[in-house]
Amino acid sequence: MSPVPSVRFAMPAPTVKRCTKCGQVRPLADFSPAKGYRGGRKTQCKACHAAYMRQWRREHLEHARAKARSQNRKRRAWLAAYRRRPDRRLKQAVRNASYWAVEAGVLPRKERCQRCGAGGPGVRLNRHHPDYADPLRIEWLCTRCHGEVHGKTR
Repeated sequence: MSPVPSVRFAMPAPTVKRCTKCGQVRPLADFSPAKGYRGGRKTQCKACHAAYMRQWRREHLEHARAKARSQNRKRRAWLAAYRRRPDRRLKQAVRNASYWAVEAGVLPRKERCQRCGAGGPGVRLNRHHPDYADPLRIEWLCTRCHGEVHGKTR
């Protein structure tokens, strides 16, 4: 007798989940994404987790305040360093000029990426400035090509 071949059936992805705290069955959108959890979602719904965090912050007030101070200090330091960059004002002025030129119809908005040709409803096109000295010379690039131009490859 020959062995029976194993057949795998694809199970449909669940659309609901039961919260381990309140026990209610809720849609998946009510659970925060988390890579380390089975199914890629946390076990407590967002409402239960928010209530837990409010209670935790009340009980650990000094720790919560210290963490908030540390995060605010880092944020302020980053912002101060960003504001000191000499090219920031020029770049922002060029971005504003090209934005308003497109809005006014002076520059035509392209429908496809000028490098790879990607286009359509799901493709977002960005304005890329090869030279900030000429603010109205822009390339329309998809997000992937724009990242590659700036060396931010995935």
